[in-house]
Amino acid sequence: MPDLISIVEADPDLADLLDESQLERARREAVTRVRRLSPGAWDAASALEPDTHHRGFLVVDGLLSRQVEVLGRRCVELIGPADVLRPWTWDEEGSHVKAEVGWMVLDPTRLAVLDHRLVARMNPWPKLGEELFSRGTRRAHHLAVALAISHHPRVEDRLLLTLWHLAERWGRVRPDGIAVPLPLSHERLANLVGAHRPTVTTAMGNLVRAGAISRADNQVWILHGAPPEVFRHHRLVAAMS
Repeated sequence: MPDLISIVEADPDLADLLDESQLERARREAVTRVRRLSPGAWDAASALEPDTHHRGFLVVDGLLSRQVEVLGRRCVELIGPADVLRPWTWDEEGSHVKAEVGWMVLDPTRLAVLDHRLVARMNPWPKLGEELFSRGTRRAHHLAVALAISHHPRVEDRLLLTLWHLAERWGRVRPDGIAVPLPLSHERLANLVGAHRPTVTTAMGNLVRAGAISRADNQVWILHGAPPEVFRHHRLVAAMS
């Protein structure tokens, strides 16, 4: 038997869009297959299933990274629960700049398959389809913020803004600050902010000495103080007050 999951059980935010009677029916009928990924490199192209009119995946849980490399310089996007992705879509012929795209599974991950059969099963609840479509726009917004952050000249500023940007989604409020429970080595941070690893190591040391961040025993980064002005309206600010 294939590993199946209801789309509304895979994502609580989708369940919140339906009333109780709709939700009960959706739990039974809006089901799809689950693909499980183990940590390591992922050959995303092999995940395409043309015969099933495969539209993409919804991340149920886990953590992945997408790496895009152009002329030896690499940027990284972190992708986690509730994200929607089409990992095989890359228009190589439509770009004058050649880019190499790779995927890494950072934590054990489950992906709900978004195919034609699921779309047909979700027809009674158009709000579900609308929300899944909006997830792509949400990713584009987060990438635009990351791009704006990358234009700050000081590496310390780029790192601090990036950590607060990640904390908006993954942060956990604790008595001594905001924990960012992600595997953020200096090398990965360097790829996130567009800097060399030794420069990031120096900059992180400066931020630690300034009291802006610290490292917990479990290697999780902790943010201290108030978030930068650009994030003053975000939910973490309310959680800290």
